Amino acid sequence: MREKILQKYSRLIQDIDDSSERPGTSTIVRVVTEAKNLIRKSCGESSDHYLAIKRLSENFHRNDSSQYKGIIEAAYNDYKDGFTNIDSFIRAEIFEDFLSMSEYLLEQGYNAPAASLAGGVLEDSLRKLCDKHGILYPEKTKINSLNIDLAKAGVYTALVSKEIIAKADIRNSADHGKFEELKKEDVEEMVRWVRRFIIEYLG
Repeated sequence: MREKILQKYSRLIQDIDDSSERPGTSTIVRVVTEAKNLIRKSCGESSDHYLAIKRLSENFHRNDSSQYKGIIEAAYNDYKDGFTNIDSFIRAEIFEDFLSMSEYLLEQGYNAPAASLAGGVLEDSLRKLCDKHGILYPEKTKINSLNIDLAKAGVYTALVSKEIIAKADIRNSADHGKFEELKKEDVEEMVRWVRRFIIEYLG
């Protein structure tokens, strides 16, 4: 993964260099968009690198290409030298692995284990979301209590909170052996929803 990230940085820097002294607007827009996504994931949303490229891109002008290149190079160097925090990026990769495993279990007809695994990913993502927003919680807690705290803090809407309650019910049915309550299509939708939730709130 680390090598892929470094290669992506190198390609973006090279793309700016290859565009000559006055690169086309479409090239810079693409490079900046990809760079913002890469920097956010590899350095963090609160990093100086991400804040700098975000600020610069808010008043976009193609002649700022040298400034964009400088920010991308700084992020590349700090990442390469180990001066960035990639916990969120690694965590997202782990979550995706577990959700992919849930999908495999569903394909094999194991609805309950798939729901239980997806529910575990949801619970852990809620814990990480509490950490992100400085919300304290006891060591032993459940999806619903985390959900209540996050909703009260305004981290997401009441509609999202209701969806989480519904997903928690599916997980509870799986964990308590109520297999007759588990429908494959419900678990499939649960996995898809959890993936979208993580991308939106922790991505």
